[in-house]
Amino acid sequence: MDRFLCISITLVDPFFHGKRDDDQPEWPPSPMRLFQALLAGSRAGRRNSRWSPDNENVFRSAFCWLEKCEPPQIRTPVAKPAAAYTFFVPNNDSDKKFDRQDRLTSKVARPHRISLHDRSTDIRQKLYYLWCIQEKQWPTAQQHAELLCREARHLVALGWGIDQAIGEGRILTVTEAASLPGRLWRPRHKYRPSDESGLRVPVEGSLKDIESVHQSFLKRVDGQRFNPPSKLKLFDSVMYVNAAMPPPRSRAIFELSEGTAFRTEKANEVAAMLRSLVCRKEHRHDFQEQFNEDSEVYLAGHVNGETHTPPRFSYLPLPTIGHEHADGMIRRLLIAEPYGGNGTHAKWAQKRLRNQVLRDQDRNERGVLLDLWRRTSCDMVRRYIGESRDWATVTPVVLPGFDDGKHAKAEKLFFQAVEQAGLTTDTVTDLTFRKAPFWPGSQHPRHYHRPKYLKHLPAWHVRLRFREPLSGPLALGAGRHVGLGLMAIPQS
Repeated sequence: MDRFLCISITLVDPFFHGKRDDDQPEWPPSPMRLFQALLAGSRAGRRNSRWSPDNENVFRSAFCWLEKCEPPQIRTPVAKPAAAYTFFVPNNDSDKKFDRQDRLTSKVARPHRISLHDRSTDIRQKLYYLWCIQEKQWPTAQQHAELLCREARHLVALGWGIDQAIGEGRILTVTEAASLPGRLWRPRHKYRPSDESGLRVPVEGSLKDIESVHQSFLKRVDGQRFNPPSKLKLFDSVMYVNAAMPPPRSRAIFELSEGTAFRTEKANEVAAMLRSLVCRKEHRHDFQEQFNEDSEVYLAGHVNGETHTPPRFSYLPLPTIGHEHADGMIRRLLIAEPYGGNGTHAKWAQKRLRNQVLRDQDRNERGVLLDLWRRTSCDMVRRYIGESRDWATVTPVVLPGFDDGKHAKAEKLFFQAVEQAGLTTDTVTDLTFRKAPFWPGSQHPRHYHRPKYLKHLPAWHVRLRFREPLSGPLALGAGRHVGLGLMAIPQS
C-alpha cells in the first residue's frame, strides 16, 4: 500500500510574504522554501551538534533522500494577494552614518492573506506537503521519512523571518491524504512557462548547494574586504496548478513600437495581421522542423469549421485597460497556447517573432513586435494573464449560435462556448450579460469588426465568476482564437 510523507505547516499569522524568482508574490510556498526551512530548523543552535560525523550520515541521508523525491502535492487554504505596504529597516552602514534615522532603507511587502472564512478553524490555516512513497520503496524510505517527521517540529519560519510557522510530520495512507482539507495543487513537470512563474523544488545536490551558500555567507567579511555570498544554483522550477481548474496557458507577449496603436474595434484585424506574420513561409518551415504539428492547424487555424478544434494558437490583441485614463487602444499582442500546452510553442513564437514587422493585408508596415518596454506594461498585462475568480469581457463574446433575442437561449449558448474553450460549466457560479461594455475604452458589440463567418452571430459583453480562481489569458466564444471574447480581471 502506498503511503505519503506529510509535512504540515501552520502559519502563526495569516500572512505569507515569500516571493517567486520574478519578484512577484508566491503562493503556495515552494517546496524548496520548505526544504530550506526544515534544514534550518534541524541545524539551529545546539541541534547542529547532531550533524557531527558520528550522526551526520543519518540526518544527511534523510535530506538527500527528500531532495531526490518527486515534487510533492500541496494542499493550502484559500489565500488572496493583500495590499502592498512599505516599511523601513536599517541598511547596516553605521560606519558612515551613526544616526539610525539617516540610514533607513525602504522595503516593499506584497503578502498573501489567508481568506477569513478559512481561518474559522485552526486546521484550515494549515498547509500540507505530500510526498508519495510507493509500497516497494517503503522499506528503504521508512527511516528517512520518520526522521523528517521528527525534524519538522523544529521548523521556525516559512518565507520571511516574520512568517513564523509551526511544523508537524506524519505518515499518511492514501485515504487519509485524500481527506485533508484545502485546495489541492499538483506539479506539472511538462509545463515550462515562458516567464519565471514556477515554484522552486529541490533536486539532487540541493543540500550541498545550500550548505555552500551558508558558508559563503559566514565568510563574506574577510578583514576589510567584502566577498558577496553566493546564491542557490541547484534547484528546479516546476509549475504548480490548482487541480480543480485548467492549468495556465503559455504565451508569447509583444509590445508595439512607439507611436503605433490600433483601435479596440480592430482587434480581429490586428489578430489577422499577427497570424499572417506567424504563417509566413519561413516561419512555417522552421515550425515544422522543430515540432510534430500541422502548421495549417496549429498556426493558421484551418480546422474546416469544427467547433471542438484541435490544439492551435490563439491570437489575442490586448487593449489598454486597468486605469482611469485607459483609452482602449491596442499596443500589446499576445499569442497563447491551448490549455495543456507545455510552453515550447510559445517560446518558439517569442523568439521567432521578436523584432519582426507587422504588416496589414496591403503589405503596409504597421509596427514592430518588441518585448514589453513601457514601465506600465507589466501591470496592464497582468489584468489579462493573472489569476482571479472574476472576469469581464474587453472584446465581446460571439455566441456559437442564434439566441433569437432570448436571454435564456443566449445563456445556454454561452455555456456551450465555455465547454468549447476547454472549461466545464459547473465551474461558473455567476453570469451577467449586457450590450454595454464593462471597461473604459471598450465598445458596444456592434462596433467590432468580425470576419465573414462570424458576422451573422450575436455578440455580448459578459461578466462571470468561477468557483475557483482561473489563470489567464481567457477568451471565449466563436471568435476566441482571433481577438474576440477576450476577458480581463475587473478592478476591485
